[in-house]
Amino acid sequence: MERITPRLLAATLLAPLLVAAPALAQSVPPGGIQLQPHRIAYEISLGARSGSALTAASGLMALEFTGNRCDGFVTNFRQATMLADSDGQSRNLDFRVNLWEEGAGKRFRFTVKNDVNGQTTRDADGEAQRVRDGSVSVAMKKPRGKKGDFDGNILFPSAMMIQLVEAALKGERRYEARLFDGSEGGEKVFETVASIGPLLEGDRNRRLEPALQVSSLEKVPRWPVSMAYFDGGPGDRVPVYTMKSVTFANGVVSDLLFEFPEFSLAAKAVRYEPLPEEACTR
Repeated sequence: MERITPRLLAATLLAPLLVAAPALAQSVPPGGIQLQPHRIAYEISLGARSGSALTAASGLMALEFTGNRCDGFVTNFRQATMLADSDGQSRNLDFRVNLWEEGAGKRFRFTVKNDVNGQTTRDADGEAQRVRDGSVSVAMKKPRGKKGDFDGNILFPSAMMIQLVEAALKGERRYEARLFDGSEGGEKVFETVASIGPLLEGDRNRRLEPALQVSSLEKVPRWPVSMAYFDGGPGDRVPVYTMKSVTFANGVVSDLLFEFPEFSLAAKAVRYEPLPEEACTR
């Protein structure tokens, strides 16, 4: 049985992103999708499917998202979690992620620092750049000199969120993308497959946490989304993990559930603060 490892749990970090009845198709705004700057905090707990891998989980996950298409998008993320497993071992995880993504999607900077029980397990600082054929070249400051190249059509996180919302607004039920988000210190590209459920309306909005039942989000369309993350290599198409959420048309995400093969972790929003939208400076 796969045991709890920092690698496995770090996969839940980067994510700042259901085949059913047809969704109500809506038009994409003339200026395109506008992602809402905001701060949001989630409380982490053990999900319903705990299996035998985890016996307890608690902690907080906090995200701040700012920026725009002109100046780029900035994401600052921190997760502090205590996990206990069936072997009687407990682990205190402290994960920090800082991202900057160019609005045009050509450059992406990331720093990732993971501590487990006070010991640093990953300390990465790198930049990815898109080349002419759409592939991505990665250069690392930490570890110094390390490089990587990923072929094919690849998106960075904010661009993928925008495309996902566009698909949902058009009434599409499925969305696929290859994602580079700095996971595992810039060494991985995930292949993602999203199923988009019907627009949440009326009583179906009761699943939202009280922190998200606010006037500023009242008229923002939202959908249940199930996003499966796969390793890019050959072999069986078994997801590394699946992230289920309510995704708003402005990029806010709530009611999170991370499903791993042996267990699941829930992240419920306990605080939400919209931030002023920033006008383009150029």
